[in-house]
Amino acid sequence: MIVKNSPITEGLEAFDIVNLLSCQSKHKYVLLDIETTGFTPKNSQLYMIGCIHFSENSWIQTQWLAETFDEEWKILQEFLTHFQGNFHFITYNGDRFDLSYLTDKKSQCQCIKALPWQSSLDLYKLLKPYKKMLNFSHMKQRDLENFLGFNRKYDVSGKECVTIYQRFLRENQPEQAEILLNHNRQDLLGLLKILSMLTYTLPSAGDFRIEDLSTDQQSFKAVLRLPHKLPKSFSWEDELFHLQGDKEMLAFKTPLSQGRLKKFYPNYSDYFYLPGEDMAVHKSLATYIDRSKKKKATARTCYTWFDCNLNFLNDIPTVKDWLTDYFRLAVSCQ
Repeated sequence: MIVKNSPITEGLEAFDIVNLLSCQSKHKYVLLDIETTGFTPKNSQLYMIGCIHFSENSWIQTQWLAETFDEEWKILQEFLTHFQGNFHFITYNGDRFDLSYLTDKKSQCQCIKALPWQSSLDLYKLLKPYKKMLNFSHMKQRDLENFLGFNRKYDVSGKECVTIYQRFLRENQPEQAEILLNHNRQDLLGLLKILSMLTYTLPSAGDFRIEDLSTDQQSFKAVLRLPHKLPKSFSWEDELFHLQGDKEMLAFKTPLSQGRLKKFYPNYSDYFYLPGEDMAVHKSLATYIDRSKKKKATARTCYTWFDCNLNFLNDIPTVKDWLTDYFRLAVSCQ
């Protein structure tokens, strides 16, 4: 078994963003990526586990590489021993693959060590709702890396790694091991880079400060400040609103209708939309309305109207709650 420890000195500010979304210490987070010869634990081998974690006052990358087929259980045992306790694992699509694969392998190997993850942050699941906002056609890890300008160094594909690992089992050449270790390292560094994209989720979590509010005859506008800089600027236009982001600033704009704004309700399954009134009513009230004048509400039609007057504009907490609900709606409708 090869064990390699390397210091990590760049990109660590991304963990501060995680702290905004969780009350846990960033030192309890572990970035995880595994390398296997296939997708099903029963018919493939786990040959490497890689992590970025906090140890002895610094961030370290640790990798365990199996040098023989029989060392599969050994790298799993070493990994589980290393992370005894409750940790929060950060992965990319790990809820579906990495963590479930390790769980099945633990059962196969009859390992008595407890699984170390108390919870997980799957960046794929967290960022997928923002696919349209960021104009992604696909959501593979490398698509996000390319968006962020992360360039892998001397890397090969995962498919090529399987072939190289099979040669490594026969020949055990140091240069083969280095290619495999580097691929896993690039996966982890890419994951660390993608972690910064959690900044895009902050508006729908209510993590912003209102800098300016204004209206004209056609629209309501808001300038917002995020607690962290966006990794890359964006512009998102929808029939409901227009949102631009650059560095730590957001510019939001939505149409006014006769000086009114829409208030959306998240539990739209409990509402009916009245096209003639252009508003939604709770199903308890819709009982008394003719069927021809109502239809089941959707996320986009579950709203009522309210006056965008000075009382509203001067009530900053209420405006912030309204904006947060608006951002959540926009993301859920994608």
